[in-house]
Amino acid sequence: MEQYIKISVIYIDDDESLQFQIEVCSASCKSILEFYDYADCFQEFAKGLTNFPKTIKDNVVFQVGEDGEESNWAYFLKLKVYCYEANGHSAINVIMDNRGDEQTRHRSEYSLTTLPANLNTFGQRLLKWNPKTDKIFEWNA
Repeated sequence: MEQYIKISVIYIDDDESLQFQIEVCSASCKSILEFYDYADCFQEFAKGLTNFPKTIKDNVVFQVGEDGEESNWAYFLKLKVYCYEANGHSAINVIMDNRGDEQTRHRSEYSLTTLPANLNTFGQRLLKWNPKTDKIFEWNA
């Protein structure tokens, strides 16, 4: 199965917040989550990816919401990029939780494996993406 991340803009609100849908697919798992944020929400994450890894212990995180039962957030999304081998082989740990009730809740956690050069390209492309004009961003791991 192809590994990828696809981010789509579903709606732009009057206050300039955007409704995003993120779809992440690993070799064995696929999940989708909708969340709200601003157009520049990916910029810090993208900058971190462009020169990842600085050291073998380096990690870069994109997070929306808070995890845990005490959280008041309607959703939780975390993408954590890290090295899993000393030679620099890297992965993106994905946690998605729609924080629904017992009948509608879904939570998934898995990782996509990739190379640092691919992550650098991901960051460069994400830095240039303008979600207000280009409604879809796709990256293949």
